[in-house]
Amino acid sequence: MSEIDLITAALAAGALAGASGAASEAVQDAYAALRDLLRTRLVGRPFAQQALDSNEQDPNRWVTAIRRDLTEVGADRDEDVLAAARALLARAPKPHGHQVFISNSKGIVVGDGNENHVTFNG
Repeated sequence: MSEIDLITAALAAGALAGASGAASEAVQDAYAALRDLLRTRLVGRPFAQQALDSNEQDPNRWVTAIRRDLTEVGADRDEDVLAAARALLARAPKPHGHQVFISNSKGIVVGDGNENHVTFNG
């Protein structure tokens, strides 16, 4: 998992836990800490800040959009942000099944024990 994947997975996990009512106080605090850190990194990027603030409604909708901004501001290289993302993921309820975020990929197979043979031409 890349650092950007780690951050977006943590944000989505925090948002989903809050929306489902499954968020403990520790999860809520960890989620708030991560979002506060990211808000300071995303100053001057109103679209990304708006997405970060509205993610409780539909975290999957903004994940792809916010990835570029997080990379451009160096969130993926900020040890405080990465530590906050790891702390949130460690506390968040584990989803049943799989949660997958995929972008710019080909030949994806999701699930356990699956096999796929793909030949890409070009």
